[in-house]
Amino acid sequence: MSHFKKVCLECEQEESDPMAMVCTSCSGLLGFHYNFEDVSWDDRFQQNMWRYWQLLPIDDPDSLVTLDEGGTPLLSTRAYGNHEIYVKDETRNPTGSHKDRSLSVAINHGKSIGAQVTYIVSTGSAGVSNAALSARAGMRSVIVMCDGTPAERLYPLYMLGATLVEVSGDIDPVVDLVADICREHGLYSTSTSRKTNPYQSEGNKTIAYEIVEQLGHAPDWMVVPVGGGGSISGIWRGFCDLKKLKIIKDCPKMIGVVPHDYNALEIAFDQGIAKWKDVLAMPFEDAPPSVLVKLAHPYPPDQLESPHAIKASEGFFISVTDEEALNAQQKIGHCEGLYIEPSSGACLAGLNKLVDSGKLQSNDSVVAMISGSGFRETATTMECRPLKKQSTDLNNLSSTLVKAAQV
Repeated sequence: MSHFKKVCLECEQEESDPMAMVCTSCSGLLGFHYNFEDVSWDDRFQQNMWRYWQLLPIDDPDSLVTLDEGGTPLLSTRAYGNHEIYVKDETRNPTGSHKDRSLSVAINHGKSIGAQVTYIVSTGSAGVSNAALSARAGMRSVIVMCDGTPAERLYPLYMLGATLVEVSGDIDPVVDLVADICREHGLYSTSTSRKTNPYQSEGNKTIAYEIVEQLGHAPDWMVVPVGGGGSISGIWRGFCDLKKLKIIKDCPKMIGVVPHDYNALEIAFDQGIAKWKDVLAMPFEDAPPSVLVKLAHPYPPDQLESPHAIKASEGFFISVTDEEALNAQQKIGHCEGLYIEPSSGACLAGLNKLVDSGKLQSNDSVVAMISGSGFRETATTMECRPLKKQSTDLNNLSSTLVKAAQV
């Protein structure tokens, strides 16, 4: 007997078709109910997220496809004075981002239903995760991206064996179109939105499970960068699972950090907008380009799922500018020795604003999620923060080095 059920979040009917990505009765979004009796972590998987498989939608833990995703460190920080602030360093995942967790669940489900090819819309981290895990599973990966994506961001996908398809248009409509094409032709889509693939939505819960194991308790605040909205929603569900299991007493307040010019979710939350059609009426089609490409969704694919999670947690959204994100990216590199992508810098810029807001109590604990490595975004960052270096000759090398130590 399976330890989980796939259910419609709208009509509440159980969905028995393992191929279904939306409800076959009402086309509603799908989620999962688990058997919370006798849940325990599986110590066979001490170094990765699969120790929590009893609260993930997979049937056979003995035949998992994995690159050892998860098990990332929780690091204390030096840059915030007396506050108890940590960063969850998701750059330590196999391909350098938290997306490995989501795609690992999606690829394992795809394998279980006999899929031979995966299809995903991505301009970055999710595509790399999908290509790597598909290759690990012996599956082929087709990655659709918008035209103009920098070649240096695409090349790792190519080296991982993916077929790359470039299409004109904004990313959010492309996600919907590819999902429709996959449903029509029986193709397996792994794009990271619930309406495209509900299985991947469960992977981020494991971030919450790990944080509680590492801290010994739930933090008072959890700060997460928000693009499509699925990550913060999944992390929130993970904390809720732990409360249901009585492992923690209270869940943290969730803080979602969004780009200043792509803050539809912040506006919807602050104005109490509860209908997606009202979000779609907001004028975000002509938002300017942003260096925060991983977060810059005019209309996030997971719709209002993240505002619902933030409201339930008594949290809120914070928006940050590109400049604030780049400054925070540079600060954590200088102060903590972490090289992160600009979109993770956005999370830390939001953390800075939370600290400055005066909302933290003196004994509050805060965890901020660093979602992705800076190594894949070096070219993008260099355009905004040009390289600086000193030049000298052999005769002046000694004086140059002495002066460098005095800077």
